[in-house]
Amino acid sequence: MTLRQLSLLIGLCTVVSCASSGSSDRQYPPGDPRRGVIADSMRRNTVIENARPDAPARAGMIVVANQGAASASVLDAATMRTIVTLPVGVGPHEVVVSPDGRWAVVTNYGDRTTVGNTLSVIDLEPATPLVARTIDLGEYRRPHGAVFVDDGRTLAVTSEQSQRLVLVNFLSGRVDTTLATNGRGSHMVAVRRDGLKAWTANIGDSSVTEFDLGSRRTVRTYHVAPNDEGIATTPGGLRLWVGSNTAKTVTIIDTERGVAVDTLRGFGFPYRIGISRTGRIAVVNDPTANRIWLFDAVTNRELAQLDLATEKGVKPVSGGQPGQSGAGPEGVTFDPIADYAYVTLNGSNQVVAVDLAARKIVGFGDTGASPDGIAFSPIIPR
Repeated sequence: MTLRQLSLLIGLCTVVSCASSGSSDRQYPPGDPRRGVIADSMRRNTVIENARPDAPARAGMIVVANQGAASASVLDAATMRTIVTLPVGVGPHEVVVSPDGRWAVVTNYGDRTTVGNTLSVIDLEPATPLVARTIDLGEYRRPHGAVFVDDGRTLAVTSEQSQRLVLVNFLSGRVDTTLATNGRGSHMVAVRRDGLKAWTANIGDSSVTEFDLGSRRTVRTYHVAPNDEGIATTPGGLRLWVGSNTAKTVTIIDTERGVAVDTLRGFGFPYRIGISRTGRIAVVNDPTANRIWLFDAVTNRELAQLDLATEKGVKPVSGGQPGQSGAGPEGVTFDPIADYAYVTLNGSNQVVAVDLAARKIVGFGDTGASPDGIAFSPIIPR
């Protein structure tokens, strides 16, 4: 290496170091709860997933769990056209897609009379996606929230009835490890981008449980507002957003200290929460108020409320949550390379595309009855 090359390399390292040092945190004084969040969004969470530089925005597929129809709808994310609707188990609640985009997994929770304990695996690679297999969880019943970890080798699934976070070997379909949630109604699960930490919202005990997935152990429990259900983490895992159905609030937790640093109010029913892949935008879906709330995930400042009662593309309502009068936004997922979110409308049997930069709804698609969970795959439909 020549002296000139060495000088250029040192200069480049200096620029990278300065750019990733979180220097914009200086606007917040020591002790301010917002310190560190900028680092979480800027340094740790640079989005590098775009392996498709020639693909247009919204290129991919979305998979929706139709809770009231025992089916899953696969839609073209760009056109919002339904590609196929597939039968799955009773009461499908949530969907997760593997890191490579090929596999979608639907959790079959069951209904009032049927206790579910299976996962439906959908192959998204064929021109017409199909259900490739079913994973039986045996004694671990009422599966709900799910995430892929270990680069797609492992599925972490909540089992409400057994109060466990169940780690499933995705290739074999066998349960590898179970971790106690130490809480009733462990419903949704959020995972840090590197897959090493996870958190469950425990509705019955108004708590959140933290897990170290690297060492396969339950770490600690945070007590939050009552009937906490919706949960999401910033990609670097420094902040946890938790919705309370009873208090009608969203509590923001500093996960390093294990304390609440902010509480957002004014919701009707903050049922589901999602944070974009960049870590910049938080989406709170409020079916009772019939609104999609957008927040700056760094400053916690409200950016917009999308009132579905004023959207012309919303169809007549045929169902939804108790106390809900409108379309009822529920599940949320994000395009990994573009600033778009997709939200299910449980009451009108639809899904909407939301332009997060423009803060408006830009597309509608049809689903089966009572759509709930949703996930995005970057595989482009053929």
